[in-house]
Amino acid sequence: MSPRVASDAVVLQDYDQHGRVWALARATGLLAPASGRCHGFLHLDGGSGGAGELPVAAALYAAEPDPAVLWLQYGPRRWDCATVTVRQACEADGHRLFTVFGPRGPELELRYPAPDPGPADPADDWIATVADDFFLWVAERLGDDTEGARRALLEHFGAGFSPT
Repeated sequence: MSPRVASDAVVLQDYDQHGRVWALARATGLLAPASGRCHGFLHLDGGSGGAGELPVAAALYAAEPDPAVLWLQYGPRRWDCATVTVRQACEADGHRLFTVFGPRGPELELRYPAPDPGPADPADDWIATVADDFFLWVAERLGDDTEGARRALLEHFGAGFSPT
């Protein structure tokens, strides 16, 4: 994570810690603390959790210079969401598999454990599951074609929103 904000940075709200805001350098995937109107959400993925491994920024956003494009980014890799398909699956052992499919097949596969639900809570439902899993949320948003859901997300992110 870098203390300098890159000129190509986009301001994003942290998906897991809603009071935190980051500037994501689109070309490198590096992060710096930020403030201001957000143009999407970011999740810090711990990867395989190896010793000394830094978290990787995963993000879904729309911002200048082309707010008409919805972008998915993982580290320095970035995809125009109109050109890829995203899937999230649950494996038999409980792990999740998030895959980005491009024109030639899988371009990114992330296998990770399901979020720990903690103690049983009778109020937990699908919304709580999505709130605990950024990659599931992305797959749901990008797979929802009903009533212009993707267009609404693009317009919301492109215009920017105040962090919560």
